[in-house]
Amino acid sequence: MKLELYNIVLYEWKSMAEAVNSSGDTRVLPGERTSVAIVVPLFPKLPGLRESLTSLAAQTRPPDLVVLLDDGSNPGTETLRAELPELPTEVIEVEPGTLPSAVNAVMANLAPYEFLGFLQAGDRYAPRRIESCLAAFESPEGKRPPGLVVTGLRPIDSRGQPLSPDDPRAAHLARLWAPGAGGAELADWLGCGHFPGPFSNIFVRRAHLEANPLPESAAAFHQTAVLIAALQGQMAVLPEVLLDHYPPAPPREATPRQTTENLQLHLSVLAALRDRLSVSPETRRNTAAYHRAAWNSLSGTREDLFQQIILQLAATASPEDSQAVLTSTLRSHEAQNPPAHWEALLGGQDPLDLAAYADALRRTREKLDDAREEKERLGKIAEAAQDSGWVRFGAWIGDRSARRIMELEPKNEAPDQPATSRGSNAEAETGPVDSPRQ
Repeated sequence: MKLELYNIVLYEWKSMAEAVNSSGDTRVLPGERTSVAIVVPLFPKLPGLRESLTSLAAQTRPPDLVVLLDDGSNPGTETLRAELPELPTEVIEVEPGTLPSAVNAVMANLAPYEFLGFLQAGDRYAPRRIESCLAAFESPEGKRPPGLVVTGLRPIDSRGQPLSPDDPRAAHLARLWAPGAGGAELADWLGCGHFPGPFSNIFVRRAHLEANPLPESAAAFHQTAVLIAALQGQMAVLPEVLLDHYPPAPPREATPRQTTENLQLHLSVLAALRDRLSVSPETRRNTAAYHRAAWNSLSGTREDLFQQIILQLAATASPEDSQAVLTSTLRSHEAQNPPAHWEALLGGQDPLDLAAYADALRRTREKLDDAREEKERLGKIAEAAQDSGWVRFGAWIGDRSARRIMELEPKNEAPDQPATSRGSNAEAETGPVDSPRQ
């Protein structure tokens, strides 16, 4: 799977056999008016809700509807309408339960809206978020339109102020985004860690969400939703920072409960992709790449335990099923071509560490950017110096450093005329043409 980076991460068109798009065949055409609903859950009750709502009112492309999901735990629901006086707002009551079950339950109410966004208390949309996310669905000709979009994040503290880059939470987020900045493909990038962050970062085509409902039994349901979309090649990444998020502390050591939930998450992803894995080489390639990279996951994925689970499940398969899977795999493109890294590995090179490679590439790009900025700064200095009367005067009297400055970029002269030949017989009698300003 090739990954092309513009402002948006998109994927090359596949054959119809493996490009069945459950999000529907609907490309957003430039300039076409689309309908957007933003769902704001009022539970679990978290601080910063009013600031979150205010960020919706500041959008350059306002939502067509703001839905407040109320499970009865927030007594001040009706007063929140005052935060959005100019936006259509609707309160929908849901049964107490999990957030994904509530979202799935209200999908019928959102049928008139083509795109859905989500915003939890404490998170804030940047003013251009809705406008930019909609633009991400405007796929170029011949490109498959995504079903789900995520954007860059800005980590903030409890007061809504940006975190210092040295803060452990900001540093962890930077590490999660480093593989993508280094050019990693999406499946590998997600395997290195869950970089999209919170549920608020999901902007989705409603048809995609109807075909792939939020998993109601998964604790990290938003991570499951991201993986289901990405492994099918239906996700786009917009690197622009368009969401403020108060991140949790970086994981140190997974508890038994977290390990259990993470393993259940990955099993639920396989269950959701059961039909696609049997017919789509692209989905199989992406899933294999994800789990290969997950051995070095920054998000606490225990790939060693997951592999043991897969081995036990494979051992329970019938001989007929095992042979069918083997035959299908041997017919794949990958089986006909050895992995690209084998030649380098057998030649004595170290195995590729994707995260370290991406970090080194990022540092190299930063140095290149600094060099370009310095070159531009020096160019401006040279241009300004050439217009200086004192420099012209120094060049006229023969000062070597002034003459070198004037020779950097000769102006209004023939190519074979030296920049220092400013004088003439007339000038010798009357003084330099461009005398220094007094």
